[in-house]
Amino acid sequence: MTTLTVVLISRNQAWNIARLIESALKETASMPGTEIILVDSASSDKTVEIASQYPIRILRLHDTQRLSPSAGRFMGYKYTTGELILFVDGDNEMYPGWLEKAMKIFAENPDLAGLAGPRVPLLKSATDADKPPLVDRNLNATVKSLYADGTAMFRREALQKAGQFNPYIYSDEEPELCVRLRHAGYRMLHTKYPIAYDYTDPAEEIATRIARWRRNLYLGFGQNLRNFLGKEVFWTYCRERGMGLMPLAILILGFLSLLTIVFTGNKVWFVTWLLSVAAIVMAYVIKDRSIYQASVSILERLLIMDGTVKGFLLKPQDPNSYPGLHDVIK
Repeated sequence: MTTLTVVLISRNQAWNIARLIESALKETASMPGTEIILVDSASSDKTVEIASQYPIRILRLHDTQRLSPSAGRFMGYKYTTGELILFVDGDNEMYPGWLEKAMKIFAENPDLAGLAGPRVPLLKSATDADKPPLVDRNLNATVKSLYADGTAMFRREALQKAGQFNPYIYSDEEPELCVRLRHAGYRMLHTKYPIAYDYTDPAEEIATRIARWRRNLYLGFGQNLRNFLGKEVFWTYCRERGMGLMPLAILILGFLSLLTIVFTGNKVWFVTWLLSVAAIVMAYVIKDRSIYQASVSILERLLIMDGTVKGFLLKPQDPNSYPGLHDVIK
């Protein structure tokens, strides 16, 4: 068994795949026996063609099955042999020095299941010249965390005990997994030292939120609630990730207050509801110190609510039933 496996997840990321692979090769160069696997979700661009130029293993998933980042991780895990598994998102680039620190942290913490770290945000168009100065390599501090992110390292033993990624989940797969890992008795940590550069669209833009909604990236909240229903971890996930439940409750209360007008003519409850909503909006404006940013925050909550409802209505499926149709490119 190798000590480390790096699983790269991609879909139509020809614009970044070379940079990602080269960073993985560079960071693992001093770790003999490390294996690197790229799992591509049926890219229609030249992602696989570019990746094939490098000494890594490549799997390409068929588009006749449900594809998601979680499905990519699920399939990649099946090909891993490492005691530790580092999953890296396709729009990332490994940050110099993090991997070395991570290996030491895992060796010193046998009850550690997952380790992540902050990602340095950059625009997709960014070049090396746009990168901020490197963080001091002597920064070794870690903080307790509830979750690991999309780019994170996990202990194989923990995944075998708690179960790995669910390939049918459209989103929020990392928190879902981490809830199960913590329930199994493991810990999660975050380094203060960055784990990766994250090349993406501006997170604060409304268009970014809408794009995520169109790609079904809010459905996972509801899927996870449905999958955990009746299990001990349900209330943990509900408390920590039930961000769509509050706006749903507010809308239901608004509907009920309208009914009181229809049946009783009493407008007190509806007026109270309107004032409460206005107070909530004002609280967002004060917190975000911007009407635009408050609008983004409120929109995101509403989109999560929409995804929570739609996701909850999806019938749960056994992860072991996932077809896993793929080609081994090399």
